[in-house]
Amino acid sequence: MAWKKSSPEVVRRFDELVAVSGARRGVMFGCPVYLLKGQRYASLHQDRVVLRLSPNDAARLISEGGRPFEPFKGRPVKDRVTVPEAIAANAGSLRAWVRRAATHARLANKGLHAPERRAR
Repeated sequence: MAWKKSSPEVVRRFDELVAVSGARRGVMFGCPVYLLKGQRYASLHQDRVVLRLSPNDAARLISEGGRPFEPFKGRPVKDRVTVPEAIAANAGSLRAWVRRAATHARLANKGLHAPERRAR
């Protein structure tokens, strides 16, 4: 499957819905990402929102139709879940999940969760 660049409209909506107080916007592999004190909590991969969640929240989102994030088939990324379209399309629902991801990032900064691994 060929990689598809996110449209400006999808990026604009992503920026509107996932930015939280204190977050910094960055770009990784050409895709927008949001970080809190270095902890990535949200990213846009092609046209899909991906959140970094606690194990319990990740399991819950998967039970609601989310999928483990696999940027390459068969290579899931730990703690990352692709938000299902039904939730991503509803601003209130997406913001609720973004708050959970942001909380997870804030707790990771306080050492209450395992820190995100850095590429070597």
